Amino acid sequence: MNQFSLVIDCGANVGDISALFLKKEASVIAFEPDPIAYKMLQTRFKDEKNMQLINKAVDHQNSVAKLYFHMHQQESGNSAFTVSSSIIGDKKNINLQDSIEIETVDLDSFISNLDQPVDILKMDVEGAEIEILHKLIQNETYKKIGILLVETHETKIPGHIDKVAELKATIRRLKIDNIKLNWV
Repeated sequence: MNQFSLVIDCGANVGDISALFLKKEASVIAFEPDPIAYKMLQTRFKDEKNMQLINKAVDHQNSVAKLYFHMHQQESGNSAFTVSSSIIGDKKNINLQDSIEIETVDLDSFISNLDQPVDILKMDVEGAEIEILHKLIQNETYKKIGILLVETHETKIPGHIDKVAELKATIRRLKIDNIKLNWV
């Protein structure tokens, strides 16, 4: 990592992973759709010149989606529950009655339009990563990224166990070695 390295942190939450990369002098683009977590990011990194914050969710398309909050977030007001916010309505720990509309960014197009390579893409987007990865693979955009560190959430989303298994099979079949699933 050096001052010319670019890291994209998708699902940055309050910025703990972003902070590690900033200490290594990388430039960081951080996506975070949850308004509580985003406000904390703004405060934490207000003087950081190598950090670009984007208050949107990443997805496989540019759109508007509902961002569902954790089932206990509203009653507790606790920022610890912001890590569970998701645009996936099937996620077990979200409240379908507690949501806001947010913009989504087509991550594949976003990366394709950058004027420099991405050294590290960290993606912890609470279930949306499966469709995003399929598009990155289909368009071969993953080849423009040094390493992809992805947390999948199949244990929290019914039906995702088979989808993640299919994704892993695709990665093996194509011999893709820079996508690391469940790296945490």
